[in-house]
Amino acid sequence: MSETLQLSGELVQQLQDVLASHDPRCGDPLVAVQYMAAVTGYLLACQHVPDDRRREFLEQLQAFMGSVFEDVVAQQRQVPPEPAHPPQEAFGIWRPGDP
Repeated sequence: MSETLQLSGELVQQLQDVLASHDPRCGDPLVAVQYMAAVTGYLLACQHVPDDRRREFLEQLQAFMGSVFEDVVAQQRQVPPEPAHPPQEAFGIWRPGDP
Protein backbone atom coordinates (compact mmCIF):
# COMPACT_ATOMS: atom_id res chain seq x y z
CA MET A 1 0.00 0.00 0.00
CA SER A 2 1.08 3.56 -0.59
CA GLU A 3 3.00 5.10 2.28
CA THR A 4 2.57 8.75 1.32
CA LEU A 5 -1.07 9.68 1.04
CA GLN A 6 -2.01 13.34 1.25
CA LEU A 7 -5.28 13.38 3.15
CA SER A 8 -6.78 16.76 4.00
CA GLY A 9 -10.07 18.20 5.12
CA GLU A 10 -10.31 19.93 1.72
CA LEU A 11 -9.93 16.63 -0.17
CA VAL A 12 -12.53 14.95 2.02
CA GLN A 13 -14.96 17.85 1.49
CA GLN A 14 -14.43 17.74 -2.28
CA LEU A 15 -15.14 14.00 -2.33
CA GLN A 16 -18.29 14.53 -0.28
CA ASP A 17 -19.37 17.33 -2.65
CA VAL A 18 -18.95 15.04 -5.67
CA LEU A 19 -20.99 12.35 -3.95
CA ALA A 20 -23.67 14.88 -2.99
CA SER A 21 -23.94 15.96 -6.63
CA HIS A 22 -24.79 12.32 -7.39
CA ASP A 23 -27.04 11.79 -4.35
CA PRO A 24 -28.07 14.79 -2.21
CA ARG A 25 -28.32 12.51 0.83
CA CYS A 26 -24.50 12.56 0.88
CA GLY A 27 -24.74 15.94 2.57
CA ASP A 28 -24.96 13.65 5.60
CA PRO A 29 -21.36 12.46 6.14
CA LEU A 30 -22.57 9.04 7.30
CA VAL A 31 -24.27 8.45 3.94
CA ALA A 32 -21.16 9.70 2.12
CA VAL A 33 -19.05 7.22 4.11
CA GLN A 34 -21.29 4.38 2.97
CA TYR A 35 -20.80 5.42 -0.66
CA MET A 36 -17.02 5.61 -0.19
CA ALA A 37 -16.97 2.12 1.34
CA ALA A 38 -19.12 0.79 -1.51
CA VAL A 39 -16.89 2.41 -4.14
CA THR A 40 -13.79 0.97 -2.46
CA GLY A 41 -15.31 -2.51 -2.46
CA TYR A 42 -16.43 -2.12 -6.07
CA LEU A 43 -13.03 -0.94 -7.30
CA LEU A 44 -11.21 -3.68 -5.46
CA ALA A 45 -13.57 -6.37 -6.75
CA CYS A 46 -13.01 -5.18 -10.34
CA GLN A 47 -9.24 -5.65 -10.18
CA HIS A 48 -7.92 -8.48 -12.33
CA VAL A 49 -5.78 -10.18 -9.70
CA PRO A 50 -6.23 -13.52 -7.96
CA ASP A 51 -9.04 -13.67 -5.41
CA ASP A 52 -6.67 -14.36 -2.51
CA ARG A 53 -4.69 -11.16 -3.30
CA ARG A 54 -7.88 -9.10 -3.45
CA ARG A 55 -9.04 -10.50 -0.12
CA GLU A 56 -5.63 -9.83 1.41
CA PHE A 57 -5.72 -6.25 0.14
CA LEU A 58 -9.27 -5.85 1.50
CA GLU A 59 -8.03 -6.91 4.95
CA GLN A 60 -5.14 -4.44 4.70
CA LEU A 61 -7.57 -1.67 3.72
CA GLN A 62 -9.81 -2.48 6.68
CA ALA A 63 -6.84 -2.26 9.05
CA PHE A 64 -5.62 0.93 7.38
CA MET A 65 -9.05 2.54 7.68
CA GLY A 66 -9.08 1.65 11.38
CA SER A 67 -5.63 3.21 11.85
CA VAL A 68 -6.68 6.44 10.13
CA PHE A 69 -9.83 6.54 12.27
CA GLU A 70 -7.85 6.09 15.50
CA ASP A 71 -5.27 8.72 14.47
CA VAL A 72 -7.93 11.32 13.66
CA VAL A 73 -9.85 10.64 16.89
CA ALA A 74 -6.63 10.98 18.89
CA GLN A 75 -5.79 14.26 17.14
CA GLN A 76 -9.26 15.62 17.85
CA ARG A 77 -8.83 14.85 21.55
CA GLN A 78 -5.49 16.68 21.69
CA VAL A 79 -6.71 19.93 20.16
CA PRO A 80 -8.39 22.09 22.79
CA PRO A 81 -11.58 23.69 21.50
CA GLU A 82 -11.20 27.32 20.57
CA PRO A 83 -13.30 29.71 22.62
CA ALA A 84 -16.35 31.08 20.82
CA HIS A 85 -15.08 34.59 21.46
CA PRO A 86 -11.46 35.47 22.06
CA PRO A 87 -10.79 36.62 25.60
CA GLN A 88 -11.13 40.35 25.95
CA GLU A 89 -9.85 42.64 28.60
CA ALA A 90 -12.26 44.98 30.27
CA PHE A 91 -11.58 48.17 32.09
CA GLY A 92 -13.90 50.61 33.73
CA ILE A 93 -15.89 51.40 36.79
CA TRP A 94 -19.37 50.09 37.25
CA ARG A 95 -21.78 51.67 39.65
CA PRO A 96 -25.17 50.36 40.70
CA GLY A 97 -27.79 51.65 38.31
CA ASP A 98 -25.35 51.75 35.34
CA PRO A 99 -26.56 49.78 32.31
